[in-house]
This record gives sequence, C-alpha cells and structure tokens, in this order.
Amino acid sequence: MIFKLLIKFFVLFFSLFLVGVSEVCASDYGAQRSIVGMLSGKADPRFKRATQPMDFQFPRDHAAHPDYKTEWWYYTGNLQSSDGRGYGYQLTFFRNSLAPNASSRSSEFASNQVYMAHFAVTDVSRQEYKSFERYSRGSIGLAGAKVEHSNYSVWLEDWSATQKTDKTIRLFAVNDATDPIIAIDLILTQTCKPVFHGNDGLSQKGPEVGNANHYYSLIGLESIGTVQINKERINVTGTSWMDHEFGTSSLSEGIVGWDWFSIQLDNDVALMLARLRFQDGTDWQGFQGSLIQPNQPTEKVSRSDFIVQQTSRWKSPKSGNIYPSGWVLKLDRFQMNIQVEPMMKDQEFEGNFKYWEGAVRVKGTFKGKLVRGAGYVELTGYQK
Repeated sequence: MIFKLLIKFFVLFFSLFLVGVSEVCASDYGAQRSIVGMLSGKADPRFKRATQPMDFQFPRDHAAHPDYKTEWWYYTGNLQSSDGRGYGYQLTFFRNSLAPNASSRSSEFASNQVYMAHFAVTDVSRQEYKSFERYSRGSIGLAGAKVEHSNYSVWLEDWSATQKTDKTIRLFAVNDATDPIIAIDLILTQTCKPVFHGNDGLSQKGPEVGNANHYYSLIGLESIGTVQINKERINVTGTSWMDHEFGTSSLSEGIVGWDWFSIQLDNDVALMLARLRFQDGTDWQGFQGSLIQPNQPTEKVSRSDFIVQQTSRWKSPKSGNIYPSGWVLKLDRFQMNIQVEPMMKDQEFEGNFKYWEGAVRVKGTFKGKLVRGAGYVELTGYQK
C-alpha cells in the first residue's frame, strides 16, 4: 500500500518535471526529504477526499482517479530461479494532481498530472540491491494510467504494468544504465478477487474525516518471467502483491512514519499490517489491517489485535538512518506468531526520498501449524 510518497515533492520539483527527467539513480544524501510530509498537512479543498466507501468497478477503478490529489500503483514480489536463487522486486507508479481540472492550455505538453516511478531489485544470493527513479508529466504519452478496451495500463516511459488478459498483467522495467543492466519482465496471474482493506476499501490513516485512502490489493499473484542482472537473464517464478491507493491528504497530524508489512504464507494465507508511528514511539490505534484466508471473507485486524516486537536494527552506511531490521508479529486472536527477517539488510531506496523497502522471509505458526512465507516491508520516518 506503500502509504506512499507524493504531495509536496511534486510541487517542489515541478519546474524540473516540465523539462522532463528520465531516470535518476540518486546518491545525494545531503538533505533527506520527508515522505510523511508529502501525505500530511491541510487537504486542498478543490480535491475529493476519501470519506466513505466507494463502489469499486473493475477494470475502471484500476485506472487513475484525478479527482483525488495522490495515487499509487505498487507491485512487489518474491521470486526464485530453478536453482534456488532468490530475488525481490519493487515497481511503483505515483501520480500527483497539481490542480483538480485539466489544463485549458492548448499545448500538448500541458498537464496537471505529474508521475514518479520507483524500481528496485534485490539479488538475495549476491546480497546486492539496486534502485532507480524516474519522473515525468502526464502528457504526450510519457506517463499515465488508463483503461482501454477493458484492459488497464499504468506507465512512465517504458516502465509499465499492462493488463494483457482478464487475469494477467505484464510488468516491465529496465534501468537506463548499460552496466550493469537491471531489468524485470514478468507475467502476473490473478488467482483471487481484489481484497478491500479497512471499511470496504476505505482505509483510515488518522482519526479525522478524510484522513483516509481508498485501498485495495491483488494478492497471491502467480508470477513468471525473467530478472536480468548485468548480462545474465534468469528465468524466475514466484508470488507478487499489488496495492492501489488514492486519496487527498491522508495522514493525521503528528504521525512521523510507518512500518508496513505485506506477508504471503505457504498455506495461501496473507496478512497486511501497519504501525503509524508518533514521535514518542507510540502509534495510532485506529489503523485496521487485513487477514486473508482462502475461501473466507477478509478479516479486519484491529490495532489491538497485534503486537510488533523489533528484534534487531540496521544503520545505513549511506544515509546514517537507523531502521528496524527484524520483527516478531503476534496475533493471538488469530493464533498467529511469525518471525520476519530481511533477506538482506541494505534495501534502502536510493532516491530523492530515503526509505527502506525490502524483501523479507517469514516463519512461525498459524493455528498450531508451522508456516513459512515471504513478503515485503516498508519503513518510513527514520531520517537521521
């Protein structure tokens, strides 16, 4: 769900976007930008706010919702080669509206929509992580999100998530650098209906009306394709997770960051949890996660239903940020107790925003039985 990155960033950098920026593999850690700041603050009254559940219609609602200020489409996955090597990936597209109505200017370059995309690959066996950023305006086909002929697509230049059939999505991304080449080319197959988080897809991020997003996921996406690292193209299979969220000024005042978990177990059970943290280390008690079991309704996981115990920390040698680096998740009401460990410590995204987004492995028990699994964790608000 990546309660994700947008608002103030796009305004700050809009002059840069107007001339077009291709790809950034940023290394300037001098001034870390705040993800939380982009999702906080007063809501622009010209935009709609997420105040009540909506009637989702697909494929229509896979596309953009420009009446809301911010939106993102988030794909992550855990993959394996035939010889047992592990890989993780993240491909996320962000949209931000600069104004609620389309520009009246006649230029085909004019747009009130700005897009950013993040792409990262974790090579578990080599313990290597690479991340990349791109930006563009939503005009002349450079970036967008739409439904056409009953199929949706979201893209920024040649990075894309494109629906190929009713149940399949193709993901493609490749960095612009020639050495090393980092790329994914995957087909994701939907195996279950969309999961709607919170109150029928209305996910509260604070106590005030409108501190919320519309939020659904596609989980258990069977994944097959290739990961390319330098000159080696590796055939892989695995499981992916897709989040789609949109809203306007979703975070409540005082929240400094979040710890977000998406877990997929080998018994086809999935879990989404998050802690929305305050400065003193406590967290907002109104957040609702989701427990998804095969052939059963999605169960809401209230904040009082789970305990997150940090087991380790890791300090980034580049940014100096100190992140949690291992957890125990206890959900006594659901008879779940699992350990979550990063597949490698250093999965800090190296863009204009510093945050940790990484592949994790999972083991523990659920209803008295041993389980294993994998997933992704996102950590924000740990700036030095």
